[in-house]
Amino acid sequence: MNEPALLLPARTSISALWRSALPSPLEERRARRRLHLKAWLIAAIVAGSYFVLVVTDVALWLRFVAAIVLAMALVAVGTGVMHDANHGSFSAHRWVNRMLCYTSDALGASSWLWRMQHNGLHHGNTNVAGFDADIALAPFARLAPTQPWRWWHRAQHIYIWPLYGFLTLKNLLVSDFVALATKRLDVQPLPRPVTPAVVARIAAGKVVHIAWAVVLPLAFNPWWTVLAFYLGCSWVVGFTLAITFQLAHCVDIAEFPEADSPRRGDDFVVHQLRTTCDIATPMPIVGPFLRWLVGGLDHQIEHHLAPRLPHTVYGKVATRFRDLCRLYDIEYRQHPGVWAALRSHTRWLRRMGARVVLARAEPATV
Repeated sequence: MNEPALLLPARTSISALWRSALPSPLEERRARRRLHLKAWLIAAIVAGSYFVLVVTDVALWLRFVAAIVLAMALVAVGTGVMHDANHGSFSAHRWVNRMLCYTSDALGASSWLWRMQHNGLHHGNTNVAGFDADIALAPFARLAPTQPWRWWHRAQHIYIWPLYGFLTLKNLLVSDFVALATKRLDVQPLPRPVTPAVVARIAAGKVVHIAWAVVLPLAFNPWWTVLAFYLGCSWVVGFTLAITFQLAHCVDIAEFPEADSPRRGDDFVVHQLRTTCDIATPMPIVGPFLRWLVGGLDHQIEHHLAPRLPHTVYGKVATRFRDLCRLYDIEYRQHPGVWAALRSHTRWLRRMGARVVLARAEPATV
């Protein structure tokens, strides 16, 4: 028989339990050194694969290999460098984090807007429709029960998969400009003013992206080759980044709380445990590669609870916190594997695509 779960000691909160799982200063420093070594490796892979793809005159099949490697390396830049830097967790020095924040701009998305949307709205209001702009994919998809339903959402579990790959192009060409023009992220007003300097900085980031991703390759290759490889790499990067997010939040084992649900102070940990899911990666070779590729975001619970920790320490913290949750019978949501997470996301898409979903959902409209 299983051991009975323990009750939390009197005057002990889940927040205190979480804090007891946090790494020591020495563990954090070691994790940050591992992160820096990983970043240098990612930079070397990006430079090498880019050189083979763009500059050298090699066989077409080698170019395809280089394109796949480059796309994966760019994903790793987004998850393992840009993401940590924008959370202030890449380095103990603020200027290093601020400098590496611009890797987001080099990838085509404004770091200025990203920090407000992701760090502020998403982390502070995870899965709360109307606040969490990361789940706002209207009119293409319905991801939360209180979002409006449209007839085409019946098939979203089928058509949304290829659309995920175009999110990078959407950020590059549409989303950032819409946010600047409307001064909103979805329905939430921007918390900071849009000044000419901000617009210039965002535009400069777009120019840098186009320069290395399109203009420079045109100096060595025909335009149609550049266009084909650019669109292909962009799609792979967009798809991988989108799936990494969706499998952690938009699944049928996560919750989508109402806008007035408590999520501050001691309620913050409870809110994240309700709305965020980890993914177990037990496979001996594939698992470590996936963890490396997604920047430790298979441990999304730990990331949401301590975004200023380097992602290279999430695994150790997750083991401690998961054991504590099991000991005190606290629900800790984790997919048993990637395939299970994909099925869970598909089920949620089907459920949200149904005309009637939950009693609390808005009336369906056509």
